[in-house]
Amino acid sequence: MRIIVGYTADRRGAEAIALAASVGGSGAGNGASPHLDIVMVLPQDTPFSAVYPGSDHGYKSIIAERIDAWAAEALTLVPEGSSARVLVRSADSEAAGMIAVAKETGADLIVVGGQHGRMAGMLGLGSVASALLHSSPFPVALAPDGFGEGGIPVLSRVTAFIGARPGTKGVVETAAQAATAQRVPLRVVSLMAMDFADEGEIIDESLVEAIEAKISSIVSAVGASAEVEVASGKNIEDAVQVLEWIPGEIAVVGSSRLARKRRLFLGSTAQRMLRTLPVPMLVVPRSYRRSQQDR
Repeated sequence: MRIIVGYTADRRGAEAIALAASVGGSGAGNGASPHLDIVMVLPQDTPFSAVYPGSDHGYKSIIAERIDAWAAEALTLVPEGSSARVLVRSADSEAAGMIAVAKETGADLIVVGGQHGRMAGMLGLGSVASALLHSSPFPVALAPDGFGEGGIPVLSRVTAFIGARPGTKGVVETAAQAATAQRVPLRVVSLMAMDFADEGEIIDESLVEAIEAKISSIVSAVGASAEVEVASGKNIEDAVQVLEWIPGEIAVVGSSRLARKRRLFLGSTAQRMLRTLPVPMLVVPRSYRRSQQDR
C-alpha cells in the first residue's frame, strides 16, 4: 500500500505519520508492508525540490538545512515495518502539492492530521484537510487530535457508514478492501433509517429489517462479509455516540452527492459526524474505484 502523508514539523505531522502507519498495517504481523511518501509542500515561488533519503539538492542554504532537519525528524517517526521517503515539492497550496504527488506515484490514500485545540481524540478540520476533503480524487484519511501519542495502534476494525444515496457500493468496497488487506473485521453501519425518518422519530422495526437485508446484499455483491448494524438515535451525533467503538478502529464515509465524479466533497452528514466521531475518518470520493488510480 502506498500512502501520501501530508507532513508539517509539528504534532499534526506526527499524527498523520502515525495514522498512515496504522492504516497501512505496520506492526500488524499480517505481512503488510506499507510505503509512506511523506510530503512537505513549499510555496510555489520557492526554488527547491528534493527527495530524502538518497538525494543531494546540490546547494546549502538556510531553508535547505532546515528542510534537511525536518525530513530527518519525519523519518524517525516511521515505525519498523514501513518503508518511507520524504518528498519536497513547491505548489500553489499544500493540498494541490499532495494531490500532484499522489497522481505521480499512484497512491492509494492521502493522510493528514486534523485541527488542534479540540478535545483529545476528536476530529477537526484545518485549512489543508478542508481543502483536500473538497477536491481530492483520492481517498483522504484524517487523524484525530492526539492520535498515536500512546503508541501507534494496530488497525482492529473497519467501519463503513452508508446511507440511502448513490455511492454506497463504492464506500463498502473500499472499506472491504482495507479490512481484507489488514485481515481485520468489517462492520457496515447503515444511516438509511435516519434518511427516511424525521430527526428524533422512532424507527419502525420492519424498516430496520428491510435495511439490514439490503445492506447484506450490498456486502455480498462486493464479495465481502461484515457485521451489519442500523444506526439509531435522536440525530446523527447521537447515533455515532451510541455505537460501540474499539481501539484501532477507523470509520469510512462517502462524499456528498454534490461532489463531482471521482472527487471528494464532505457532505453535511459527515461534517456532523466529525463533532463526535472518536476514531479516524477516511472519506471516499464519489464513484471511486481503486483501479481508476492504478498505474
